[in-house]
Amino acid sequence: MNSILDYQPTQCKHDPASDEAAITENPADAGLPRGNRLKRSLVNYPKLWENGRALKIAFMNNLDVDHKQKIIDAARHWLPFVNLCFNFVDGHQGDIRIATENNKNSAVLGTNSLLVHPDKPTMNLGVNPEHEDFEVIVIHEFGHALGAMHEHQHPNANIPWDKPKVYEFYQNREMNPLSREQIDRHIFTPFNTSDAFYLPYDKTSIMHYPVPNTLTLGNWELPINRKISKKDKEIMKLLYPY
Repeated sequence: MNSILDYQPTQCKHDPASDEAAITENPADAGLPRGNRLKRSLVNYPKLWENGRALKIAFMNNLDVDHKQKIIDAARHWLPFVNLCFNFVDGHQGDIRIATENNKNSAVLGTNSLLVHPDKPTMNLGVNPEHEDFEVIVIHEFGHALGAMHEHQHPNANIPWDKPKVYEFYQNREMNPLSREQIDRHIFTPFNTSDAFYLPYDKTSIMHYPVPNTLTLGNWELPINRKISKKDKEIMKLLYPY
């Protein structure tokens, strides 16, 4: 089973400090209307960075030049669709801080990064740079860092999960096993709140887990999405407009 299934965003439990950090970063969030907003893709609007700003992205580990450049090149796939700049630096001082010395791939959701202790990473990229899905994984995690959530948790996804098999797989896998609560939160629970904008469900989104037939009922599966989809591009252009 492909290791791309190891994706999971690191999300803080709801805390007023999270909203305050987002509003400090992006004051427009403070005036968001509730209940009558145009719904756009699976993005957590209050976690968006200030439009037009430069994000400082720090490499916390000493990486060889090729490894670092592969991360930079993958992350930059988002730049044509957002009014943001990425400034890559070495060290522990950054809005987004990347650690690579572990076996997991994860990213803090948007401006929740501002709540993480400055000595701790906000993104983990433990994937080997020679892995066939390295670029896809990096793009996916940077999507979370920009505020995008998992497309398979779209309220209209209706994936016929075989839940016992999903629990068994994720709880017993060798790398980065998940608890039952984590599986519920990151796989099964749909995002359907006033903070989630969404276009119609997009099976081609880079933010969608691949879904093996072995983890569903009937004949439902989805291969790995290796490119930023048309709707991924559309939502980012709407939320970080030039």
